[in-house]
Amino acid sequence: MPNTYREPDIIREMAPFKVDGMALPYAEFVPRLYNFCMELGFRKGLIMPSRAFCSDENQGLPIILLTKHFGTFPFNHGRVGGVIAIDRHGPHAHHGEDLVIVQASHVGYDPDSGVYGKYCRPKMIGKCISDSCGKLTHVITPYLEQYQFARERIFLHRGDRGRYLITVKNSFIDFDSHPVKDGLVLRLKKVAKVNNDGNIKPVEVYSTSHAFEVSEEFRKRIDATNYDWKANGGDPIGELLTEDLFFYREDFHETDESILLERNLIEFMPQIVTSRNPPLRAAKINIQLEFARAVESIRRGDEYKGRNLLYVAGLNIDISEYGEYPATTYFVPWAAHVQLEKGTPKEYFHPLEQDAIFNKIMEQSIENPDQANLKEEIGRMLEAPRFDIRSPK
Repeated sequence: MPNTYREPDIIREMAPFKVDGMALPYAEFVPRLYNFCMELGFRKGLIMPSRAFCSDENQGLPIILLTKHFGTFPFNHGRVGGVIAIDRHGPHAHHGEDLVIVQASHVGYDPDSGVYGKYCRPKMIGKCISDSCGKLTHVITPYLEQYQFARERIFLHRGDRGRYLITVKNSFIDFDSHPVKDGLVLRLKKVAKVNNDGNIKPVEVYSTSHAFEVSEEFRKRIDATNYDWKANGGDPIGELLTEDLFFYREDFHETDESILLERNLIEFMPQIVTSRNPPLRAAKINIQLEFARAVESIRRGDEYKGRNLLYVAGLNIDISEYGEYPATTYFVPWAAHVQLEKGTPKEYFHPLEQDAIFNKIMEQSIENPDQANLKEEIGRMLEAPRFDIRSPK
């Protein structure tokens, strides 16, 4: 007999990423982070911080606070969307004895509505509310639009013979003779009845769509939602088009650095577009994938070998001006990688997961006796002698 063994499908999922109770104002997070470095044995005055943030203006407060508490302007490790530039590990390592990396995707947040993804731009005339992160929103928008269109062009209904049917626009169907090349693909095998010959055959064919009898399992799933199956074409599937029922087959839309962000998100785009807060879900996924990729690059590379290094990844939450209070940013820790020059203790052999890194940060004092007085430093710069700078002869 032929060998019919088949490897089981391996499903890739994202770990739970908690926000509730985990968000720290940056003014509290950064001094605690500095004190964690001191606990690890990092040396005062020899720490070179680095940040991997977006370039938006609302990421400025975190950068200022990193400068204040670590005593130097942080190295730039970031690309759009909070993607980390792993080819900058070497240059970063050459700028300090002990190294810190803070990496974060960011998303706006309205405390009144609880909605993520928007931010009020104070330097624009009037009340200008725009996307935050704009690049992340730009990347997921074409997929959101396809999903919204599919919700309205796939129908559930009862046929003339009492059968339970799903009518699907042709462009969403992966026909053997004409598979979808670019766009949303319905997983018909999870929805439609499979005949004895193993094929899925339509019961009706229309000008732009095919109708299939749904499987008993799918019908029971829909019935559990108290859905009312109607005749005469029925109703759009709407929110019953859940993340497990479709995927995307796409040529990437992006052509610049943001293609790295799109590559991270494409596999999980059904989770993103069906989420109540797509920008938040996208940011969480990107953070997790970037942390794993960056840790792998650190362990495989030589740039940080034999050095003290703390790499912390998380989510930056941007909050616009609120009443009389200025705009601010919160940090939600996700995970951390620790390695120490004199040998890494066993407790840090594996990454610190979310609860562990949050607890480590919260164990630290919010007071940093080594923080710089930026106003005083700028004053000293203004009082410095004026140098006679000339071109070489």
